[in-house]
Amino acid sequence: MKLLLALSVVLIALSVLAEPSSAESEEPSIKEKFKNIGEALKDAAVKVGEKAKSVIQVVHDSEIGQKTRNFFTEGFQKIKDKFSK
Repeated sequence: MKLLLALSVVLIALSVLAEPSSAESEEPSIKEKFKNIGEALKDAAVKVGEKAKSVIQVVHDSEIGQKTRNFFTEGFQKIKDKFSK
């Protein structure tokens, strides 16, 4: 009987210690979840925008980008010259 009582006290003590504290168990409300989702999407959009801007800048400054711009500029200039004569 004493052993059973001691085991039950130990189990109750362990269950109380294993239970998460009230500060940890509070889940964010639906409003907070939607606010966090909105902030996460905003941050993701900003990061994608920054990466896209850097890629565009790299392509703009690259040799192939310059050659392509020059090709089209020369082609349009030739067309303008033909029509202006």
